[in-house]
Amino acid sequence: MKNVNISMVSVQLACIFLICISSVLGSKILQISNVSICGDVDELPAFQAEEKWATLFEVIAPYRALCRVQAPESYQERPAWPKCLWELPKGNMPKATLWETGHIKSSQSWLKISGDKIQLPRAGGSLAASKFLEILPDSIKMETIQTVLDEGAGVCGMAAEIMVTFKHRPLVLSYAPHDSHANQVQVCMERGVPAIIFNMARYQFPVPPGSFDMVTCKWCWHWIAAVSMGQWFLEVDRVIRPGGYFVIYASVWQTLNFKEQFEFWMSSLGWLKLEGVKHKDMAAYQKPLLALAAATNFTSCPPAESQQPSFRRFHVPCRSPAPGVTAPDLLKPGQSPDVMYVKALLAMMPSSAMFTNVMDANADSGTFGEAIRDLLPNAWTLNIQPVKAAEFHHKEQGGGSLNFAGLSNYVQSLGPDGLPGIFAAGRFGLYHDWCYMFPIYPRGFDLIHVRGLILAHENCLQQAVLELDRLLRPGGHIVLSGAGVAESVTEDAVASLRWMKVPSLSGEDPDGGQGAAMVMRKMGGVFNTL
Repeated sequence: MKNVNISMVSVQLACIFLICISSVLGSKILQISNVSICGDVDELPAFQAEEKWATLFEVIAPYRALCRVQAPESYQERPAWPKCLWELPKGNMPKATLWETGHIKSSQSWLKISGDKIQLPRAGGSLAASKFLEILPDSIKMETIQTVLDEGAGVCGMAAEIMVTFKHRPLVLSYAPHDSHANQVQVCMERGVPAIIFNMARYQFPVPPGSFDMVTCKWCWHWIAAVSMGQWFLEVDRVIRPGGYFVIYASVWQTLNFKEQFEFWMSSLGWLKLEGVKHKDMAAYQKPLLALAAATNFTSCPPAESQQPSFRRFHVPCRSPAPGVTAPDLLKPGQSPDVMYVKALLAMMPSSAMFTNVMDANADSGTFGEAIRDLLPNAWTLNIQPVKAAEFHHKEQGGGSLNFAGLSNYVQSLGPDGLPGIFAAGRFGLYHDWCYMFPIYPRGFDLIHVRGLILAHENCLQQAVLELDRLLRPGGHIVLSGAGVAESVTEDAVASLRWMKVPSLSGEDPDGGQGAAMVMRKMGGVFNTL
């Protein structure tokens, strides 16, 4: 009898042990089944700002509703590049208001509706992008420009024009604040042009100092409030490399003391005003190579301000020193160590020739993006350097306010920071904490690569995977490999997300250097089968 009792106790202890183990593993294994749909919305409620000029980072929380954004029933496949730049299926953006009668954009020739299509005239807007490029001063040699940040993106006519005009295909990242123009960033991404929701007059842009060769501002002045003008100028100065250019076009140049304010700040920063602009409403400046030596009005920022990745809201009155980043040796075409890996992946994706929008969710040194550039000449890769925000908050049960402190502090890179080298090599990317929402609308990417991604916070696995699903367009592919997220996604979760595993033609999953890769295609809309 004693032996029986001992056995029963042993079984009970074993059960308790297994329960404890399963509870620990349960936090690291994605248990998704029958994912609920986020309702009849094309964007999550967290995107809807009460403040007219609010930017995304002011209305999101590190809380992500555990539901799935469903593709609209009218979703269609986009036209191939470059036709997608000028014509899009209207049904892919069912909640957009840009073309509604009475909307500010409806009378500006930015776009027009023709049946179930959106037409985006190449000469649209109050100043065609092609005209903007024509009136640049001759001293700006566009053939030397590799990375451009376009402020106040509109529907990304500027980026589209640059991408098709110059043979070396400069990379243009556009951004626009989340204002009354609503889904213009979604239009950009549908066109195959990189864009995010942001407001650089309120937050530091999530890139290293000295990242871009040029910053353009065509009709972007109206959302920069007078109270934030100084921090906007300091942030423009921070993101441009020494010797880089800033070009602004504004019809208010001659009014409201605009010119005087602008020239005061440019003079304070020690920027050189370029001669030879070919329009009275344009001004162009060059950042000096020795930025701090030319300016006496600003002290050098402390290391935490100038070296750490940051989503800081409030800027200190200091100036980031010129970064000492040495450009890595550029890989010649076909020399990326990921070329064979990416070839094997693309062979499993019949639609890969149509890809334009690619994300590498854990870019490291950017070798995956380099291979994509070699193999898919019409595609660009947004390289993400994962970071950990200082704080992580869940929405309290039963409602309550959300704490945004984590978005106002410095962030910590998870692993070596590859972005400075990626920008120095003429590529681009962003810092991002995958426990937060990414600042674009749903269905932005054709291909998302997730290799060795370790989340900053253990309790946000479901949010992060649902966020990756939100970013992926129907018919698009997601690749999971390596440690972290990849090993935590179960087959039940894949089925619930309506991801369909793509079989390898060789019978073996591609090896991306960290183990076999699982390739899946997102079903939905017109994409119901492989």
